[in-house]
Amino acid sequence: AHSLTPAQAATCSGTTTTTTTTRRRRRPLGGQIDRLMATRKVLLLVLWTSAAAFAPVVVSSRRRAVAAAEEASPAELTAAQSGALRSSLEFTPTKYFFGRVEVYLGPEYKPLTEVLTPTFSDDTSSVASVVLEPPFGLVIEESARFPGKVEVVDVADDSNAAKAGVRPGDVLRGCTAMALNVRRASEEDAAFSVGLSEGKKQRAFLNCDGQSFDSVMAALQSNAPANGGPGEATLVFERQVKE
Repeated sequence: AHSLTPAQAATCSGTTTTTTTTRRRRRPLGGQIDRLMATRKVLLLVLWTSAAAFAPVVVSSRRRAVAAAEEASPAELTAAQSGALRSSLEFTPTKYFFGRVEVYLGPEYKPLTEVLTPTFSDDTSSVASVVLEPPFGLVIEESARFPGKVEVVDVADDSNAAKAGVRPGDVLRGCTAMALNVRRASEEDAAFSVGLSEGKKQRAFLNCDGQSFDSVMAALQSNAPANGGPGEATLVFERQVKE
């Protein structure tokens, strides 16, 4: 696996609601979530947004690519890919923390194996991955409990995140993203793990630990099909499974 800077991710069009550290009044958002944590920076991952920092996509080329993809037969998954492609979170309590997790990168790529250190003390937590389609329907923020980590603070009822078993208090340890020039960027930042060549967008995994909130947001946004993304993202969460 190689590495990539968060600045290489690509994004898409849509709507995202954020709040800053300035305290604001409570208000409904899109009819799904009417509460945000007002004292720290949060992100409503219900719709996609756009950002100028990422590579543009030509609409006509995008449409041709989508049409071609629709005509192509679905790729048959290997046993390893099928094992990594999880539609719901499954946390396994163990005597000692086991931080190894398989990350699904799509039918074209071999799943990525990541080994994470525990966020919670005394071997009380477990990690798991899940593949979600947008809109996610969850709210994340810079964690107050765990500096340098990103934490889920709310999940919309009947959202894709809720159906996958995501809960408030889960710690987002990583996510897949789309990236450019992966070989060059791999020499600059070890946060991204990828496995493919330079010169075109590739699917990558961002370890969210210690990353800026904007970098995590951009990585999540980059998975949108409007910008050449796969229309799904693999998210890795950590949860305290025992006291």
